[in-house]
Amino acid sequence: MTAVSLAFLVVCMFGAFAYGSATLMTLRQASPVWGLRVGHPPARAGLDGISLTMFVVCTVWFALNAAAEFRPLAVAGRPYESSSWLDLAVFALTFVFPPLIMHVVYREHVECRGTARAQQGPARWRWPVWVMYAASPAAAVFLLGGAFGLWARPTPFGRAIGLTFAVLFSAVSLYATLATLRWRAHEPSKRRLRLGNAMLSLFFLLTMVFATAAILDNRTLLVEIVQRVAKSAPILFLAVAMYFENRFEFYDLVIKRGLMLVTMILALGLGFTVAQPFIEALPPGPLRPWLAAAVLAPPAMALPWLWRTLSSGLDRLWFGREFTAVDAVKHLLGAMQPATSEATLVTEAERRLAEIFTAPITIHLDAATAPDGPAAEVEASTPSGGRVEFAVRGGPNARRLLSEDLSMLRSLASVFGFMLETIRLQHKRQEQELVAQELRLQTSRSELKALRAQINPHFLFNALNAIASLIHTDPGRADEAVEQLAEVFRYTLRRSDSEWAPLDQELAFARAYLDVERARFGPRLTCLVDAAVASPAPPVPSMLLQTLIENAVKHGVSQTRGPGRIEVVVRAAGGEITLEVRDNGPGPGSGRALPSDGEGFGLRSVRERLAGHFGDRAALALIRDEEAGVTIARITMPMARVAA
Repeated sequence: MTAVSLAFLVVCMFGAFAYGSATLMTLRQASPVWGLRVGHPPARAGLDGISLTMFVVCTVWFALNAAAEFRPLAVAGRPYESSSWLDLAVFALTFVFPPLIMHVVYREHVECRGTARAQQGPARWRWPVWVMYAASPAAAVFLLGGAFGLWARPTPFGRAIGLTFAVLFSAVSLYATLATLRWRAHEPSKRRLRLGNAMLSLFFLLTMVFATAAILDNRTLLVEIVQRVAKSAPILFLAVAMYFENRFEFYDLVIKRGLMLVTMILALGLGFTVAQPFIEALPPGPLRPWLAAAVLAPPAMALPWLWRTLSSGLDRLWFGREFTAVDAVKHLLGAMQPATSEATLVTEAERRLAEIFTAPITIHLDAATAPDGPAAEVEASTPSGGRVEFAVRGGPNARRLLSEDLSMLRSLASVFGFMLETIRLQHKRQEQELVAQELRLQTSRSELKALRAQINPHFLFNALNAIASLIHTDPGRADEAVEQLAEVFRYTLRRSDSEWAPLDQELAFARAYLDVERARFGPRLTCLVDAAVASPAPPVPSMLLQTLIENAVKHGVSQTRGPGRIEVVVRAAGGEITLEVRDNGPGPGSGRALPSDGEGFGLRSVRERLAGHFGDRAALALIRDEEAGVTIARITMPMARVAA
C-alpha cells in the first residue's frame, strides 16, 4: 500500500506542475479573460473562461491530492483512513468535475463549429449542462450532510459515494459520446477525428473505473488502486489532447519540465536510498548536514546530464526536432551568407526554415502584404527599426510549432533581421556609389565640353596662323593642312555628345590632329603612331588620347627650342588597353605638371572620366624617364566597356 501511495504522490506532483504551468502560460498567451490583460499572440480557438477554469481546478485538484497522500506517509502513527480537511476538500472538489467536463464538451463540439446552425448552440445540447450544474452540487451537499449527521446517512455510505460518482461520470461520458458522434461530420481534420476517438475511449475507461470502484469493497487494495487511477484521469485527458491536437503551443514545456520533475524525484529518491546508510552513520553535530550534502553530490551532479539527455530525446522522438538551437543558426546562416539581394535572402531563408521546423514558413518584409488565414506569427525587428513577419502556415505534413520552436524561430528571425539590414546597407551603399559615379561622369562630361570649347579656338587660331604662313611657301602642304583641320573639327563636332568611340576612329583623329600640329611646327616636330589593335576595335572614352597629345604639345614640344618628338603607342592585349603618349619636352622643375605637383584641367578631366567609367580598374600615370629624356603619359583601362 505504501508503494501505491508513493507512486500516486509522484503522479499528483506531476499533475499539479503540468496543469499549473498550463494555467500560467494560458494566462500569458490567451486573449483577455475576466479582465486579465495578456499579450501577443492572440487567443486560440475555443480557449475561454471555462477552459481556464478547468486548468485551475485540475491544478488545485492534484495539489490537494498530493498533500492528502503525503500526510499519512510523512506523519507516523496517523491511520490512513482518518479524515481531515484535505480529504473533505478533495471529496468536495470531485463534484466540480462533472459539470465542468460537460461544459467543455459543449464548447468544443456544439458552440465551436464552423456552421451557423452549430454556432447557435441548440437547446437540447445546452440544457443537460445546466442540469449537471445543479445535480452535481446537490449530490455533494446530500452526501456531506449525511456524513456530518445533518440528515439520515445512506448505508453503506462508501458504496453510496461510489455509486454517486459512477452515475455522475457515466452521465458525463454518455453526453460526451453523443456529442462527439453527432458532430463528427463537422470535424476540420483527421487529427481532430482521432482526438475524438481517443476521448471516447477515455470516457468509456473512466466510466468502467468508477463502476468498478462502486462495486468493489472500499477496503481492498484493488479499489484503492482503481480510485487513484480515477483521480489521475485529468492527466490522461491532457496528454491525449496535447498528443493528438497539439492545441497549446506551450505543451512541450509542460511535458519536458513535468518529466524532469518526475526524473529529479526518482533520481533524488534513489540517491537517498543508496546514501541513507552512510548518512545514518555520520556523527551528529553541525557538520552532519554538510557531510550529507557531500554524500548526495553524485546524484545532484547527474541531474544536468539527465536533463540534457531527456530533453534531446524528447525533442527527437516526440516533438520531431532535428536541429538544436546552435545547429539551426548555422544551417540558416549557411544559406543566407551568399545572398546578394532581398529576394534571394528571403527564398533561401524560407527553404532552410522549412527544413529546420518541418513546416512551411513564409517571410513578409511588409506586414501589410501578409495573407489572411490561421498562422502562428513571429515578428522580428531589424537594427534600423524595420519589421519582418514570419507566418507559419499549416499543411498536410506540417508540424505544429510549440513554445520552444517559436522561441527558436524568434532567435532565427533576429538573425534574419541583421542579415536583411546588412544587404539593405550594402545596396544603399552601392546606390550611393552609383549616384556618385554618375555625378562624376556628368561632371567629366561637362568639363569635357568646356575643354573642347576652350581648346578649339586656341587650336584653330594656331592652325590658321600656320596655314597662312604655308600658303606662300608650300601651297600643297597648306592645302593638306586645311583638309586635316577640317577633319579634326568634323570629328570634334560629331563626338561632342558621344562619350564613347571606337579606338580606330580615335587613332585616325589623333593622326589628323598631329598632322595639323606638324603643319604648325614644321620640320621641328616629328610624330610617330604605333598602334596594334585587333578588329573590331574596342570602344574607349572619346578624346582621351587627343587630350594626352594636346598636353604633350602644349607642355612638351612647345616648351623646347630644339627638335620635338611625339610618339603615340597603343596596345590592346590581355583584356586591357594601354594608351601612351611620349614627348621629349622638359621634365619636372620646368613648369611641367606631374601628379605630385597637381594637374591641369585636361589631365584632371581624364582622370575623373576614367574613375567614373572604370573605378579603380583604370589609371592615368605621368612619368618622367630622365635617362631617355622623355615624359610618358600612360592610360591603362579594361578592354570591356563598363559604363555608357
